[in-house]
Amino acid sequence: MGTSFATVAERYPALGRLLQAVLDVWPEHEGFLAKSLEPRTDTVLQTSDYMAAAVLELAGDNVREHALNYRWLCDQIREEELNFARTDRYRYSTFAETNANVYSDADFMHRYMHGLLYSHVLWFMHASSLHFFIQRLAARVKAGGRVLEVGSGHGLLLFLCLRDLGMAEAVAWDLSQVSLDQTKEALSRLGSLDRARFAVQDMHKAEPGEQPFDLIILSHLLEHLEDPVDALVRLKPLVAKRGLLFVNVPLNAPMPDHLVLLQSPQEAEKLLVDGGFRVLEMGSHTTQGVSLSRALKQRTAVTCSIIAEPA
Repeated sequence: MGTSFATVAERYPALGRLLQAVLDVWPEHEGFLAKSLEPRTDTVLQTSDYMAAAVLELAGDNVREHALNYRWLCDQIREEELNFARTDRYRYSTFAETNANVYSDADFMHRYMHGLLYSHVLWFMHASSLHFFIQRLAARVKAGGRVLEVGSGHGLLLFLCLRDLGMAEAVAWDLSQVSLDQTKEALSRLGSLDRARFAVQDMHKAEPGEQPFDLIILSHLLEHLEDPVDALVRLKPLVAKRGLLFVNVPLNAPMPDHLVLLQSPQEAEKLLVDGGFRVLEMGSHTTQGVSLSRALKQRTAVTCSIIAEPA
């Protein structure tokens, strides 16, 4: 690794180990990683190191395998980006299509999910959005409250809610028992399983009834749905009085299973307003930390992190 990476590794050892694991299998990726690190402030680097430690814990004995899957994922995304540039749309527009071509392919999903795990730290926009999540919700979320995440994936946000935000109980919903088992295993590895419970639940069929939640998380979920507004409407009654909704949603981000194309922060905000929410705060996290105006002009991926309340 070059001098800049050596400096990072010295100050942020977990982040350094993760960077080295990827460079060991993909040395040509060094330029991308350097650009990803460059815009990170000391506080964002501290968050990145904290999350890198969690990611390495989840990878366990499969650090190299996950690095190879991360490289494979980046190759898949390049194909989607080329298709997006040619067609001005995402590849699929219905859940039936993504289910047939993505979710039903067990080997593809295995590599996809393991590759995405490293992206939480290695991609600037994902690392920045994690930092936003921790920093901006810390002052807003009620300690001792309940959190629901729909589509909880690797469980990192629920881990942060229980460990850093002081929430008392976490609930994970997903359509897939396999996905829930993955979240359960992740929280077990991270030492946060005792305050979590899990349910196979379709968010479009959510009904008021159980105790409301002080925080509901929809992170990189709405873009996978045919009708994200209906999902928001269904979840709104489950938000407690003075409770919050946290959403991560991408702009111009072609991925193998993305359906809903949003092209500006205003479109992201309108999605939540149409679903019955009032946006309190939004952060826009761009690829490699470029200016938002440049990212929108060049149509490179942006993650919008949104904190909202029921309107």
